[in-house]
Amino acid sequence: MGKTERLYYTDSFLREFDAKIVDTSPDGLGVRVYLDRTAFYPESGGQPSDRGLLGGARVLDVIDEGERIAHIAERNPGDETVRGTIDWPRRFDHMQQHTGQHVLSAAFERTGGYKTVSFHLGTEVSSIDLDSDRLGPRQIEAAESLANDVIFEDRPVEILFRDATEASDMALRKPTQRQGEVRLIQMADFDLSACGGTHVRSTGQIGLVSVRKVERTKGHLRIEFVCGGRALAASRGDFRTLEETARLFSAPFLNLPVLAARQAEELRHALRANEKLIQRLAELEAEAWWAQAELKNGRKVLQEVFEATDSAQAKALAHAVAQLDSAVALIGVKGKPAALFFSQSASGRANLGALMGRALAPYGGRGGGARNFAQGGGIEESRLAEALALAHSLLPESPDK
Repeated sequence: MGKTERLYYTDSFLREFDAKIVDTSPDGLGVRVYLDRTAFYPESGGQPSDRGLLGGARVLDVIDEGERIAHIAERNPGDETVRGTIDWPRRFDHMQQHTGQHVLSAAFERTGGYKTVSFHLGTEVSSIDLDSDRLGPRQIEAAESLANDVIFEDRPVEILFRDATEASDMALRKPTQRQGEVRLIQMADFDLSACGGTHVRSTGQIGLVSVRKVERTKGHLRIEFVCGGRALAASRGDFRTLEETARLFSAPFLNLPVLAARQAEELRHALRANEKLIQRLAELEAEAWWAQAELKNGRKVLQEVFEATDSAQAKALAHAVAQLDSAVALIGVKGKPAALFFSQSASGRANLGALMGRALAPYGGRGGGARNFAQGGGIEESRLAEALALAHSLLPESPDK
């Protein structure tokens, strides 16, 4: 069987084509179809494969097998000659993102000498990893601006074919390891790269490149970006978010940073005040409990289950009990899963870290901590009372134990 002629190599804008079926074989998803020629792009170089139709059968995947390209169709197209139809919105989107990646990678190299070490074209955003994590906002914006300048200039994007030896002597942005004939993508006076992907005919068709997210990862800097139609969709999404947020603030969205900062500060003050109130309330509750609690075996034991909404109060109460004389708190908090807090006075005789583990083990929970304070969880809230009762029974009975 001969190799598949790759029509997309010379014409990325070819949407329909006729081809002969040269072989088929069963596949887990349907039928693996081989053609004498194809415009379907197989996943490669960070770009996903095309979708579309073969003789009316949906193409679920396209796989590069070296000399041949396999089309995973939902069923056998049947006829010897078949018409292929590319899912054009998906293809053009990929062309915008991939060509935009070339421009952006070249811009980072030109503005700071930063090289692209990997590229991924995702369903919503694409990303490149740069060989340094030392870039700041100004350097990123400089590369983004240069990339868009090149896009707005609408420079031609050309496909060239050269022998590998000749290509190695050309000003490639990244050396190629390919042998024989090499396919090159050239953007006039800006970038020359070896690439087998599909691309637009001029940089203006990219529309726009917009950096959306930056994160450091293992010595590299990951730049997430969108181009063309995705950039338009992202802009619309940003506007809707800003408009809705501005409505909540009853203010123009240009004022949102100041208003958000003010509310964040007010919230911090309110949270601190609330924490102080919870702590003071816990102290008062602990004192009231201690005043009427019965002293047994040299200690007073608070054993109680709280609702899930009172978790902060329960933990504060455990700490407050620990400040009293001869006191132990065995507190559970409902939830999925439930939580437990154990505490005791500084002179307490139990090792609460060990006690927590022993009390939770029969119920599949885990926990631990220090001698005088421990916490745990991972059990059903219906077993809280049992776990607390078990912990109570495991407390040392006297100073000698």
